[in-house]
Amino acid sequence: MKTPHTHFWIALVLLSSAGACSSSSEESERSTTPQVNRRASSGGTDEAPAAPANAPIDESATASTPTPSPSPAAPVAQPVPETPPAPSPTPEATPAATRVVLTDAARAQFQQGIESARQGQLDAARSSFEGALSADARAFQAAYNAGVIAERQGQDSAADNFYQRSLAIQPDYELAMVARARLLIRQRRLADAVSFAAGMASSHPESPRVRAEYARLLVLNNRAQDAIEEARRILRQDERNVPAKLAVAEAYRALGRLDLALYIVNDLINGSDPNHPNNGAGVNVAEVQHLRGLLQLDVEHNVSAAIASFRRAVELDPEFAEARNNLGVQFLLSGNYPEAIEQLRAATTLSPSWGKAHLNLGDALRATGQFDQAMSEFQRAQSLEAGMPEVHYNIGRLYSEQARGISGNDPESLQRKIQLLQQSQAAFTRYRDVLGSQYASNPRRDDVEAQLTRLPQQIERAQRALQRAQAAARRAASAPAEGQSPPPAANPPTAAPTPTSSSDAPSSAAPSTDAPAPAATPSPAAQ
Repeated sequence: MKTPHTHFWIALVLLSSAGACSSSSEESERSTTPQVNRRASSGGTDEAPAAPANAPIDESATASTPTPSPSPAAPVAQPVPETPPAPSPTPEATPAATRVVLTDAARAQFQQGIESARQGQLDAARSSFEGALSADARAFQAAYNAGVIAERQGQDSAADNFYQRSLAIQPDYELAMVARARLLIRQRRLADAVSFAAGMASSHPESPRVRAEYARLLVLNNRAQDAIEEARRILRQDERNVPAKLAVAEAYRALGRLDLALYIVNDLINGSDPNHPNNGAGVNVAEVQHLRGLLQLDVEHNVSAAIASFRRAVELDPEFAEARNNLGVQFLLSGNYPEAIEQLRAATTLSPSWGKAHLNLGDALRATGQFDQAMSEFQRAQSLEAGMPEVHYNIGRLYSEQARGISGNDPESLQRKIQLLQQSQAAFTRYRDVLGSQYASNPRRDDVEAQLTRLPQQIERAQRALQRAQAAARRAASAPAEGQSPPPAANPPTAAPTPTSSSDAPSSAAPSTDAPAPAATPSPAAQ
């Protein structure tokens, strides 16, 4: 099975030799370098996970990668993003003259960090970026990059500190603004994220990128109409602004106006000339392609078209973790397990602290019989998001399938089978109990009820089989070996031998009449 490499998008901020830093357009250059390796559906819901994916920057172009946040279900047939992926890049709004210039010592450390990031050496990259900060306390680009690397390492608190440090040095630095807002979302601090983005948008009205990001966060905060109004204000200044149009489409999707949302997205991709499709301003924007994939599922129920859109989004931005997740989910639901594992493993590598991505990867591994690896992913997901009920459901399925794979009838195999069946029963029961009142309307309810009806019957049959196997084992242990004669008497009589009657046979050769003890197995969870 092919395993993809991590790709580090390098967003470069050009530093002129004259001492003033001039930032080139973030749309101007995007390059990738392959780096380190990057994960039957258990059923799904109508929401899709999203994941962080910022990128380190270096010194010639700027680019950002999406940073969606987790959502409460996995895998999914019709994913809904919990947070918007990164808007399409726009030029830096601040004049170049206001940017600080790295010292030579800081520049050398910074470039070493970029090279280490390209090679997937996260520890070395972070050390170099921190070294650049030590050499030059004004190196806001290095602070941002250190935050990106910290996120890749699953150290969100450290990442937040680095983003804030970058903004303390350069308050209008868009990449750090967007990265921090999305980090807050992933930490489930929605109110803080919206408040932070609102402050940034108010302080920097000249930055359409920050304002569009704020509009997209308003969608997440159930303020879709406010998001539309904010996006329209941007469009009044720039009617072709892709991030603002994308925010409008996401808002309409949240309002349930799916056809209108799809119309906006298709217009962004195809443009206004029907004779020249795929010629719109957003055709090469990964986030636009990704949203089209979601809407193709929502509106058209067209899985193959959605897969093509998600795949295109990943081609445009290999670090778009949400697109990789949703592409992997569709492969998983379609039974294409190798590609599902490839995409989902990439999502977990890009976002190691994203529980739902680990859950999806575990489900794909379970579907291919890689039970130990699947359990590791489920446990990782649970450690990251303790309140996630889907973990219990997937673990229940895993134990049930492991039990089904045990074909031996010896006592040891049967004891293991009973244990797995009881663990499966306990997991499904836990899933039901954790959902509480929501269980009645849960789409998996019928399957769980069927499992909880079937499992006690399977446990009972396995216990009876174990009793028979234990009885047979006792008989076999007490019977003389095949072809072996009974041992001679210790003091044979001197009289002529007399044939021994059946009643004189050794007592150990007779079958035991004692009822075998029931298997010592854990008690099933209360129903």
